Amino acid sequence: MKIAPVVLEGADTDARPADPGSATGRQGLHHVVGLLVAIALLVAVLPSVLGVGWMAIAHSVAAIPMRWLAALSGLWAAGLVVNTVALRASVPSLSTRRALTLSLTGSAVANVLPLGGAAGVALNYRMMRAWGYSRSDVGTFTLISNVWDVLGKVVLAAVVLPWVALVAVSLPTSMVTGSLVVATMAGLVGLVMLCALVSPVCAGWLARLGEGVVGSIHRLLGSARRPRFGSQVLDAQRQSLAVVHRGWARLSVGTGGYSALLFLLLWACLHVTGVVVSPTVLLAAFAVERLFTLAGITPGGAGLVEVGLAGVLLAAGGSALPVATAVLLYRALTFGMEIPVGGVWLAAWEWRHRRLRVPDGQHYIQAGMAR
Repeated sequence: MKIAPVVLEGADTDARPADPGSATGRQGLHHVVGLLVAIALLVAVLPSVLGVGWMAIAHSVAAIPMRWLAALSGLWAAGLVVNTVALRASVPSLSTRRALTLSLTGSAVANVLPLGGAAGVALNYRMMRAWGYSRSDVGTFTLISNVWDVLGKVVLAAVVLPWVALVAVSLPTSMVTGSLVVATMAGLVGLVMLCALVSPVCAGWLARLGEGVVGSIHRLLGSARRPRFGSQVLDAQRQSLAVVHRGWARLSVGTGGYSALLFLLLWACLHVTGVVVSPTVLLAAFAVERLFTLAGITPGGAGLVEVGLAGVLLAAGGSALPVATAVLLYRALTFGMEIPVGGVWLAAWEWRHRRLRVPDGQHYIQAGMAR
């Protein structure tokens, strides 16, 4: 499940209508810039960091036995299933099949489009409304699943990276310093998010701050829109806190189990390509990779994650070609695989529901489907 902003209904009032053409143009520009950055990082920066060409990397990947590829794919699939435990805790009546549908299809959209998390949320909204869930249920699901995902990543970094800096004295000074900086930033982000989840005062303060920031952006873009979403944020905070109070254990088990299986997958990719690193370095690399997936500049952090992960492994003494093969294999599973699988899953969902949908305003609700 990729991170995306929670869109609340009635979030703003318009003094004058926004220009759809200019909004579409800005969105298209964001997409183009994000794609160009991702391509530049993958095509030019990554080979430069690694010191190996794409032809050599392709030959190395092609040499991996099929039995290993099948085992790694199974490990990736197991992680998705475990993650549904957290997703189902966000909406207790959600089934495992539907949780997988939301996860795979939302991720597929987010991995294709820069800043595509919002499109993934819109798709999840449409699906959940088709299953009969209320708007408040959808908002709670979106808020809790995203907050718990972010908290899992920043807590991991805040715990692992300072420990790495203290015990891994053989690592380069730049890596140790960078670890401390990233850990500090991650800890602050996690603290703010947790405060907003448990405290109405903090949630209200963040809502007012968000209104000011969004309003400033609107003014810079020449729009007279004045965002007003403070009450919606407080309502979502209260409902989400009640859900978290009942399901925090399942949320933590699902999120932690998913991270553990991804860590095992990264180790397996390094093992099958012959990269030998210490457990400390492996933990540091995994924590950095988890943080970089939060970047929304490129689709799914493409380019940024690969360069950051490879940089940590190389700084710890890994060989260039095996590191490149392991990093790209890992990302092909955790990022690339979600696109075709999620796309096929979405097509099947659309085909199945095409004749069962009836119009309801701007959305579609499946006839006769109860929660």
